[in-house]
Amino acid sequence: MAPYIPQSYLPNLRKYKYQAVDKSLISQYVLKEYWNQLVKIFPLTMAANMVTLLGAVHVIVAMALNQIYAPNLEEESPRWVYFAHAACVWIYGSFDAVDGKQARRTGTASPLGELFDHGCDSLVVTLIMLLYASVCQLGETWWTVASVFFALTNFYMSTMEEYHTHVLFLGYFSGPVEGIMCFTLAAVTTGIYGPAFWATDLIGLLPLPQKLAVQLPQLTMAQSVVVVMGLVLVPTVYTSFSNIARACREQQKSVPAAFADVVPFAASIGSVMVWLTVSPDVRSNHLVLFLGFVGFAFSYIVGRVIVAHVTGAPFPKLNRMHIPIFVGTANALAPTIGAAKLFDAHNEVVLIWACLAYTGAQYAHFALEVIDTICSYLDINCLTIKHKPAAALKKSS
Repeated sequence: MAPYIPQSYLPNLRKYKYQAVDKSLISQYVLKEYWNQLVKIFPLTMAANMVTLLGAVHVIVAMALNQIYAPNLEEESPRWVYFAHAACVWIYGSFDAVDGKQARRTGTASPLGELFDHGCDSLVVTLIMLLYASVCQLGETWWTVASVFFALTNFYMSTMEEYHTHVLFLGYFSGPVEGIMCFTLAAVTTGIYGPAFWATDLIGLLPLPQKLAVQLPQLTMAQSVVVVMGLVLVPTVYTSFSNIARACREQQKSVPAAFADVVPFAASIGSVMVWLTVSPDVRSNHLVLFLGFVGFAFSYIVGRVIVAHVTGAPFPKLNRMHIPIFVGTANALAPTIGAAKLFDAHNEVVLIWACLAYTGAQYAHFALEVIDTICSYLDINCLTIKHKPAAALKKSS
């Protein structure tokens, strides 16, 4: 098996410099001072990656709670569970916002930090959207699928954009800031008023003429949020492609070739959509399990892009993580060409469990090997500070 980071690209790790642009007004004028004070609770002996990991663990705890009380994303949980969801996701977002500050104040910023941060983010984004579906009782429906895929699309385009422009761009509305705030408010609202609030007909609340109201689609509050997510995604994707095109022209690189880098993601999402369409039982009875394996596959695909970014390697194309997706889709499509399914509707869940095991193991292998490779080359530890800089020692004395 070829290494995830070829030896010839390792020297680029020492040349890498993280660059980001955050246009969020909430970041600048509302949360900035909160983050500046929050980072001070962490001792200078704590590695920034540990801050990242602790934040991600809170989302995993929230998801575990959800599986106990609302495994099908439609059951009503005790009110305290919704407040717990809000707290866990808010803590995750807060820790995610200050891990970079912790790295700088300890003098331990490194390419591994960005990789570890984005790796955790790519894992939890699916979980957070599943929690939203549960908070609003969207259930195992296309609405939940759409909300997850909208979030994954936004994440992938941001990562692809960063690879080509060498800058992480966060717009006026971004998932790490406004997205976290919206989820927290939604969970708190459910904790106060109950999930029935999200079943309210939005059109009925608006002061519209009756003739116009009957012409509009009847959407609940929860469904309306998903529609807004889709609408906001359109200019976001357009902006990403525009920034990529501009960067390619400045670097005298092929714009069509750069745009083609969307293929690995499009191939996986397109195949998953076909699978869910042809196998409605999967969508209606095993969606959480299914999206769990899709989340691992997505994290791997995005992780390979981030590794290529920090090492200056070529953009990764189709890889072994597409195998379970393509196999599952082929199995679902078999009857359309007159062939029999290897896994029919009654035991297709076995295939999904196999896909989850494969993608989970593959992602774990990827993450551990990449972390070990980077730590060995840069002579650092992942979750502890191996060499404490003199500046940090002076601050703590």
